[in-house]
Amino acid sequence: MHETRNFILVLALIASSVWAIIVWLILMGSDAPSIWTQRTASLILIVGCAAWLFYALTFEDKLPDHLRDVLGDIYYDVDGLSFMAIVRPNRNQAELSLYYQNRFENPVEAIVHLRPPQDSFVIRPGMRDVHFAFKAGGGDFGVIHQPIAVPPHLQGDVINVQMAAASWYPRSHGARLRKRAGLACGSLDVDWGGAAFKTGVHEVSGEIDLHNPVTLHLSMPVEVTATMTGREAWKQEQLVAGEVG
Repeated sequence: MHETRNFILVLALIASSVWAIIVWLILMGSDAPSIWTQRTASLILIVGCAAWLFYALTFEDKLPDHLRDVLGDIYYDVDGLSFMAIVRPNRNQAELSLYYQNRFENPVEAIVHLRPPQDSFVIRPGMRDVHFAFKAGGGDFGVIHQPIAVPPHLQGDVINVQMAAASWYPRSHGARLRKRAGLACGSLDVDWGGAAFKTGVHEVSGEIDLHNPVTLHLSMPVEVTATMTGREAWKQEQLVAGEVG
């Protein structure tokens, strides 16, 4: 994100160091009126460039916080993966959208588990608890869209949904690209070393233990379809690739 600026800072640090060597050592015996002004300016420039470069390389984010730009300050995080679920209309079809953002440079596998109340929106008839199971590349910002049906008597209401999540970095986290973590989220037990990880939006048992789940307050849109045709499909979309530079 700031590679060009950092390169300029390095060049400025080198140039100011050369300048300081000249005015402090090579021109040591000079009695020119401006010599002390140059000596002071060269030191100030060295300290300023070095401090700015140290901050940029040590503390500053390598990538923008796209999730915060889109959804604001409130989102959740599980071991390096930030995310937030919302419901929005898409024409006359309501969509449950899970926005996510990988804060580290290596790919992550994740599961976000939602447990709506019994009388709630519908993904498939008889389906209640749902897994969002997905992979995200290093630094990626993206969204998963799942069409839902909202019964007429719930349209315009707010539904309380429990949420827990788990993530796994197969190759370790790698370098941190964004420092701001979201709020703590509940967890669930996942056998990452078991069956091959299957991405998608899956129906799961309501008997799965959720450890300290958080509660989302999801507002249901109005004037949207109350039935599902069976042809609706989830869609994962990479909004911004996690490329540094």
